[in-house]
Amino acid sequence: MKKYDNVMETIVEEELDAIKPELDCCLCEQCRNDIVALALNRLPPQYVVTRAGGAIRKAETMRIQHLTDVRTALIQAAQMVKESPRH
Repeated sequence: MKKYDNVMETIVEEELDAIKPELDCCLCEQCRNDIVALALNRLPPQYVVTRAGGAIRKAETMRIQHLTDVRTALIQAAQMVKESPRH
């Protein structure tokens, strides 16, 4: 049983859903996974062990600068995938 979680994965996926109308790129399963993976590689992981820790870390990460970093990473990743889609 996994005892830890990278809350950045959830945050990136949620932000991708929030900004997908702005991206103007394919969001099929393959492209979506590629965008998320590329964005996560540009962002620091945020590992937590407990649910409470996850909630606290997620709240901290939702600060404006972190959201800007996440959105920037997603936009850059979407551009890369748009230029060379693997679907």
